[in-house]
Amino acid sequence: MSHAQTRAGDTLAFKRKYGPWALIAGASHGVGAAFARQLAARGLNCVLVARRQDALDALRLELVARHGVEVLVVSQDLSHADAASSLLAAVAEREIGLFVYNAGGDPFLTRFLDTSVEGWSSLLRLNASTPMACCHAFGGRMLGRGRGGVILVGSQAALGGIRKLAMYSASKAFALNLGESLWAEWRERGVDVLNLLIGTVDTPTMREAMLRLNIPDASSMPLPQAEDIVALALRELPNGPTLVHPDDLEGDEPQRRPGSARRTHTLDKSAEAALFIGAD
Repeated sequence: MSHAQTRAGDTLAFKRKYGPWALIAGASHGVGAAFARQLAARGLNCVLVARRQDALDALRLELVARHGVEVLVVSQDLSHADAASSLLAAVAEREIGLFVYNAGGDPFLTRFLDTSVEGWSSLLRLNASTPMACCHAFGGRMLGRGRGGVILVGSQAALGGIRKLAMYSASKAFALNLGESLWAEWRERGVDVLNLLIGTVDTPTMREAMLRLNIPDASSMPLPQAEDIVALALRELPNGPTLVHPDDLEGDEPQRRPGSARRTHTLDKSAEAALFIGAD
């Protein structure tokens, strides 16, 4: 079999597992847009979700022209209390085989008391309530079909508390633990779950934040590229629950990498808990 035939077979298998539609929340630029481009290249139709209508419209035209896929644009603020129900209504009967939640950057970057409770509540909805409700809805449909995937794009901030990132790290930790728990529940039922924890990535949002905070060399500092991170995430999607970038790329002993350690922890603690809460 030729390399081209092998690649075509891999693409078809990916589409069967995670198609026909992928929903990418936070798709207007950076990592989210990279997910949309790479998923469309694999033949998946795309639901693009973000606040910026103009950016989504431009990306839609690009995906349709390059890959001939169907694209639905949903301009929506995912921090609103009714975000998940509105998104479900927009998707209607489309079969979402892959749900990518990439929203949730911290717009404040302040000490805890320097932002209002209302502001933090908005971030909490964005990073916890909305992805939870979406995982419940789309995950339930995937389990009913016996196939599908969920990618929760997070941050290494989820691994512990960080000064000036109190609510960001806390809310990202919620998503991390949710994703790992869902992986443990769904992994034998045909649905893959992957937490993608990123350190830094070259996006307009990151560069703007660095400039605003007067970080030296903010415009020229080398940063990991979104396209490379997304390609790695799609490759590792069947190998959840957690991929820590770039730490899981380093070292000669895979079992000592942080993602492997979290997988072992999830399996071990799930087995221990089953003694008290049941293995169903």
